[in-house]
Amino acid sequence: MPEKKVRDLMIPISQYSTVSTEDTVGEAIALLRKSCRRRDGGEYEGHRSVLVVDGEQRPVGVLTYRELIRAIEPWFLYPSKLEERISWPVEVPEIPWEGFFSERTRAEAKRKVKEIMRPINLVTVDADAPLMKAVHLMVEHNVGTLPVMEDGRVIGVIRINELFMEVADTLFGETRPQP
Repeated sequence: MPEKKVRDLMIPISQYSTVSTEDTVGEAIALLRKSCRRRDGGEYEGHRSVLVVDGEQRPVGVLTYRELIRAIEPWFLYPSKLEERISWPVEVPEIPWEGFFSERTRAEAKRKVKEIMRPINLVTVDADAPLMKAVHLMVEHNVGTLPVMEDGRVIGVIRINELFMEVADTLFGETRPQP
């Protein structure tokens, strides 16, 4: 049986969410929200990131749930600001929490994707590469998603989820439907 290639497990780019560097954080959140579904057990399933592409559709970054949540996080929750909070005098006025989250969220959602994305530094994998090359790249670069390239353009995305399940299936001899 021939060894599987990255293309065998990748999610085609037509089935994966992409945003432009000029799109807003709000647009990226809306796109991820649309791709998310709730299963019967109440858990969510779907993509947990969007691929950021430039004007020529080349991959330049990734936005995960974590980056999107961090983008709307109030300024005083950043670790560098915690020291300032701890040293506040006792008579510091109460922070007006009511409505703060929603106002801050709406304001931060207007920022451009390029301001908050995690650059991928061109860590990509070729569609015909063996799966172990994708595993190696993910571990080496500490990423969970890699753009899959063919002839200089993105044709898909491979995630750590699919690679992990392939390892598990190999160990336990089970098969599952392909994405």
